[in-house]
Amino acid sequence: MKTTRHLPFCLDCETELGEKDNYCPVCGQENLDRKVPVRIFIADFFSNYLSFDSTFFRTVPVFLYKPGKLTNIYNDGKRRTYLNPIRLYLIMSLFYFFMVSLIIPRNFFDQVMAGNLFGIDLVGKGFMDKPEIRDALDPQERAEMDSLLQQARENQLYVMNGPESPEEQAFDSTNHRLGWKELKLLAQDPLVSDSSFARALENSDRSLFDFMSLKSQRNFVANSNLFMVGFARNLPIMMFFLLPFFALILKLLYIRRPWYYVEHLIHGLHLHSFAYLIYGIGIVLIHFKLGSMEWIGTISFLVVSVYTFVSLLRVYGQGWLKTVIKFNVLGFMYFLVFWIALVYELYFSLKFL
Repeated sequence: MKTTRHLPFCLDCETELGEKDNYCPVCGQENLDRKVPVRIFIADFFSNYLSFDSTFFRTVPVFLYKPGKLTNIYNDGKRRTYLNPIRLYLIMSLFYFFMVSLIIPRNFFDQVMAGNLFGIDLVGKGFMDKPEIRDALDPQERAEMDSLLQQARENQLYVMNGPESPEEQAFDSTNHRLGWKELKLLAQDPLVSDSSFARALENSDRSLFDFMSLKSQRNFVANSNLFMVGFARNLPIMMFFLLPFFALILKLLYIRRPWYYVEHLIHGLHLHSFAYLIYGIGIVLIHFKLGSMEWIGTISFLVVSVYTFVSLLRVYGQGWLKTVIKFNVLGFMYFLVFWIALVYELYFSLKFL
């Protein structure tokens, strides 16, 4: 529990205070010394937001096995018996995004673009001409790297100078298409000019974003690993700001109910917390190869969907038919809002790369 650190006087109006005075009787400021060592500051944070006290253990069974009941209890005014919705959301979201950071590699985007999600991806190791990089590779990896680098530079000469003969001009241009690994090598090579890289882009199979300048496109290709880092860093913020939109959709769907907006927001916090928990567990199962990604992903989605549907039934008390319709409308509208937010998140992650 948090340790209360009282002062003998008020920091605001300098009124003398007693040892048991929690607030100044003159100005009302809290009597608390906030200048503390880092260890106490961190301990207070975990005590306030992440501690597993009796309320947490009372909350878990209701939260897991009785969809909607926790929302009803909290909205009925019983707010000391169970965990605060924001605190529950914080715990579950931290668990989920921590699991995401464990399983998704830094070169995930490179593997996707190269079409080699589960294979060895050399481009994520940096520019391959560096001796320290070459020495770290085994003979097979070094041979693959040399082949890619040679092919990339040959294609770079081709896109710089163009075909040298009518036979080359008649040669099918698809034979000169550059893959993602070759593009990355060219983008990282200081000997390749921007104009040459621009021609390489035109002769590649990858169409990048038109809103980006040539310099930004080259920077993105060369440092695509940083894109994943920025995207992963911004994703929790995006999801948090989506919560008010989720609550607004609920408010519109149940507009005839005499509910305040904040009550829908509490329901949204509970539903998102459960989704984070289930998907986080799913990521753990995938990480330890306890099932295929498709199978675990499908089961996780079904569990979250059923939980949400039952919660809507119990919280709003409408019939099955109305709930089915509103459940589908909620899913469609939130899916639309989610993808709009995701596009903006991708845009800003690329823009500030």
